[in-house]
Amino acid sequence: MSDYGGVEHASAYPCAGDPVSIEAITWALERADIPSPTPPGMPSAPALTVVLLGLANHASRHGADAYPSVRKLAGYARISERQVQRCLKALVALGLISKGDQARIAATIPREDRRPVLYNLSMKRGDTSSPRSSERGDKTKRHGMTGTTERGDTPVTRTVLEPTNEPAALPRPTIRTRDATRAQQPSPIDRLATACRRAGLSARFDTLTPAKCALVEQSIDTHGVDALVRAALERHRPWDPARSAAAWIPLWHSLQPPRPKLPPRCGRCDEYGWLPDDELGRAVRCPCRQVTSHRIATLPRETMLLAA
Repeated sequence: MSDYGGVEHASAYPCAGDPVSIEAITWALERADIPSPTPPGMPSAPALTVVLLGLANHASRHGADAYPSVRKLAGYARISERQVQRCLKALVALGLISKGDQARIAATIPREDRRPVLYNLSMKRGDTSSPRSSERGDKTKRHGMTGTTERGDTPVTRTVLEPTNEPAALPRPTIRTRDATRAQQPSPIDRLATACRRAGLSARFDTLTPAKCALVEQSIDTHGVDALVRAALERHRPWDPARSAAAWIPLWHSLQPPRPKLPPRCGRCDEYGWLPDDELGRAVRCPCRQVTSHRIATLPRETMLLAA
């Protein structure tokens, strides 16, 4: 893996940045301190700006988790991939970007030699604030007066409340029930949809029927979210992406279930799990080495037809 932003083959994988982050792009255009002219040996300021804009196009609204490939950035800037690597190195030296946690894309791109480098934009707190004023409404003078009272208002006599010796009532603490806590936790399908979006898969999950949701939840319980995302990435076609997650249900259901873990040894069998032969000289398998294979329950044919 290259130190400057990934390898050539990384462009085959989708990147983060959907939808486009207006805040990160605005920061790159208006607040990023790129010297012009640049010091000797550093790429030009326009090249640095376009590469930084390409990273911002794939970052979150706070400038995090941008990992487009070098080939993608070279297409944005219309420069060579080697020049993009020089620009990335210069942006790191200027303190405008920094390398992020590479483990965040390890689950979505299994091959280490094809993973691009994840960058974070050096956006500070307040860089995403809107320049508009928070005050709204008409501030024009009315009837030639600058007073704060409206026409026709009558003065109000205020009554001073006498202090009492009774203590003020304390606010009751909010009791969070178990049902409310569970409601705040995302469902398995929501966690899978979030992981797919982070991997660059644009298929929708809100169009699934209840029968298809049951199939997806069963696959999540059996294989886990990461395994389903990897399987969907292998089937993903960038030129013809899947519009609905229902296209992946037969693929997920056909995955081999993980091998169950063996229980701890009982101490009576040998290292291979065999007991002494019986009185007839037959080999005896220890019960502690016998496990029931974990298989997905067969669903009705009508349900499978719905997922097809």
